[in-house]
Amino acid sequence: MDNESGIEEKFIQNGVLLKKANATYISVLNAEGILTFGQCIKTNLHVFEWKPETCDITDSESLESGWSLVDPISRQPSPQQPAQPASIACPTSTVSGPGSSPSSRATSEEPATGAPTKAKLSIRVFLRDLKGLETHKDELRFYNHDHTVHSVYLFRQTSTSVLLQLLERFRCVRKSTHRKNFYRCIDDPDQDKLQKSFSELNIADIRARPRPRPYMDMLSKLANVQQILPIHRPASQSTLPGELRLSNLNARVQDAAADRHSTDESHGGVPVTDNGETNGTETRKLAPRPPVHRGLPLDAGTWEDVKCPNGSISDPERVKEIIFRGGIKQDIRAEVWKYLLGLDVWEHTTQQRDERRAHKTQEYFQMKFQWLTMTPTQEHNFTGYRERKCQIEKDVKRTDRTYEFFAGDDNPNLAKLQDILMTYVMYNFDLGYVQGMSDLLAPILSLVQNEAESFWCFVGFMHKVFANFDIDQKGMKLQLEHLRVLLSFVNERLFNYMRENQSENMYFCFRWLLVWFKREFSNSDIMHLWEVLWTGLPCPNFHLFVCVAILDQEMDVFIDGQFSFTEILKHVNELSGNLNLAAVLEQAESIYLQVKQTLDAASKESHHELRKIIGEQLSSSEGGTTGNTDEDEEDEEDSCMSIVNERSPEEKEILQRKLDEACDLSLSYMFF
Repeated sequence: MDNESGIEEKFIQNGVLLKKANATYISVLNAEGILTFGQCIKTNLHVFEWKPETCDITDSESLESGWSLVDPISRQPSPQQPAQPASIACPTSTVSGPGSSPSSRATSEEPATGAPTKAKLSIRVFLRDLKGLETHKDELRFYNHDHTVHSVYLFRQTSTSVLLQLLERFRCVRKSTHRKNFYRCIDDPDQDKLQKSFSELNIADIRARPRPRPYMDMLSKLANVQQILPIHRPASQSTLPGELRLSNLNARVQDAAADRHSTDESHGGVPVTDNGETNGTETRKLAPRPPVHRGLPLDAGTWEDVKCPNGSISDPERVKEIIFRGGIKQDIRAEVWKYLLGLDVWEHTTQQRDERRAHKTQEYFQMKFQWLTMTPTQEHNFTGYRERKCQIEKDVKRTDRTYEFFAGDDNPNLAKLQDILMTYVMYNFDLGYVQGMSDLLAPILSLVQNEAESFWCFVGFMHKVFANFDIDQKGMKLQLEHLRVLLSFVNERLFNYMRENQSENMYFCFRWLLVWFKREFSNSDIMHLWEVLWTGLPCPNFHLFVCVAILDQEMDVFIDGQFSFTEILKHVNELSGNLNLAAVLEQAESIYLQVKQTLDAASKESHHELRKIIGEQLSSSEGGTTGNTDEDEEDEEDSCMSIVNERSPEEKEILQRKLDEACDLSLSYMFF
């Protein structure tokens, strides 16, 4: 293929029949052609192009179409037809956008003699010009933003799911949750950089227990003599790894804050607003970071003290405060996690708790029974289920295999892990399974061990991080933006350096946020960190302060090493297994208190974004409420939540009777 069109091909499909289009293309209706999806090299915009396999068109009017087509779809390419980057040739008569002049196109395209000329008639449309895509059997329909049909294509040699999987993989479309088989178009030129950073992190293939650095033992010994080292090291010594700096973190916290303030003044003292923009009319002065020390973990004695005679927990807030300060002792961790993750209710008596667990266990096995009894024909006809099942089987085989609980071949715990993930697909099929979810389940299962109880604890955890796995990554992008705002406020020097090196998008923190630091700490440390975060103290977004604390500790490494985006990404990846959790949590809380005290001293009309991040309630006049987007309004109109209301006793009785009848018939055919 030539490269005249300046488009990088990602998908090509022959035998696609044009069923409906603008009247301009009447001469090629019901003709088979080639559908191509690619990306414009110059603008990074995605584009669709359809052209007939036989391109000898002599209708001169067909050369004067007034608009072009654009379409976005999403899914992964099939093994039979992998996507091959290439270039496509621009058709001779490709049409411009709606604002183009027909007369000018006719002048440039028609020969001077006015005689009919053979030309390639093609349909090209940019993804951003489409409202969405809809599939119906083997048909693919493109919709304009005014909800009219743009064009319709019939796939005769393959299924439309191949193209949709590719589009979802490249985050070009998002499946509607309220309109079956409809995909909303998305075209974000900056998406490739995010996808690149995520793919380079390679979550699934990173070892759960990373290899330590060869000089770690030596540094730990050097840390013992930190008292005789000067507090203010010259710049030449700042290249020492973070492990040495962590040892005297608390002793230097106030001096470090003063150093940063003086450094900011030496750079002109230009503050950064909540959105990361400079503000030359206002000078910001941060409150000093107060020293913070971790407390003792929640032990069995204290846990028994807060239990009432009837088994309910008398003071849940006190329990959460203790957990935030010091975590939980291993011997009671499994029991307390069931409260933190919503399986058990703090106010329930022992009898109510046991009844709830029995009900939840029955519900779990009902859902598990659904996928266990799915016939081969059902599975063959259920593409979404089949794809999720395949991905789960792949990920389970490589999840935490270095830990004893999941080690070895034919380990029954791996079967439990797979069964829980498969049952979650039935519990929440809109989300199903996304890579990374097995990392969140593994520590829960290794601790709780009971299959049904582990499932419901996992459900509680997923409820907290559900937005991390949005198909359009909207939740992740929002967290990265909040992290950007927070870092620009707390550490202006580091933020300015990242902005100068095109790294202020914070994409190198993607893995931290996606699986809540699962790959950065050991199994025991991650259990401690997660239970701290599950308390919701001191604010719901405390995990962002953990990110800022780690970046703050690594500031000297980034700046003195003059790291670019790729080098920062690589260094962040190499921090796995080399972070001191206690020091990170102390610094994260210290940074939170610094931000809170600074905002308390500032005007209530300022720093709205930061106040939202730390969980402060804002009035509508202060920017606390925002209007719904058109898409949100449309989704609300299409909402079908009314059909999942609580069933009446009569409906429950009818349903149970049908279920019993189906089970009896199934058993009778099994034995006779």
